Amino acid sequence: MNETTFPKYLESTTLIRFEDCDPFGHLNNGRYTDYFLNAREDQLRDNYNLDIYRHMQTAGKAWVVATSQMAFLREAKLMETVTIRTCLRWFTESDIMMEALMLDKKNERIKSVIWMRFSYVDIKQGKKAQHEDELMDLFKKAAILGEGRDPLMFEERVKELRQLVTADITA
Repeated sequence: MNETTFPKYLESTTLIRFEDCDPFGHLNNGRYTDYFLNAREDQLRDNYNLDIYRHMQTAGKAWVVATSQMAFLREAKLMETVTIRTCLRWFTESDIMMEALMLDKKNERIKSVIWMRFSYVDIKQGKKAQHEDELMDLFKKAAILGEGRDPLMFEERVKELRQLVTADITA
């Protein structure tokens, strides 16, 4: 896969399940994170050949959630098929920031957005670790903003997303 065809935005669809919904038939707020994490895990494996569990077993290192921020823009409903679009916003030698959007099936309306910052940790030592060169190379190809922290605040990004039309969602 060369850099011109390397996908920076990854997408998959999923069905909102009964056991994940509240009595009103809306996806429970606490379950959005599970949908985002499951989608990203599958997308990394399927698109970048990065199996985070295999990596943990072979490298002895894994990513743990350090912070997360989420905004709910529209409800996701029982038995609705949604699209989950994810990307790597930025990275450092020991952290990565993922953005994920949950959209309706037609990718016309954003239901939710999350930013999750992950720290890379040596499992045996329980301390932050530095990404290996192979990972840094992958991140350089995949990150939409590149190396270094994003100066944009989450609330500004949510405001930006509320104003976007469908064609501009990946802006």
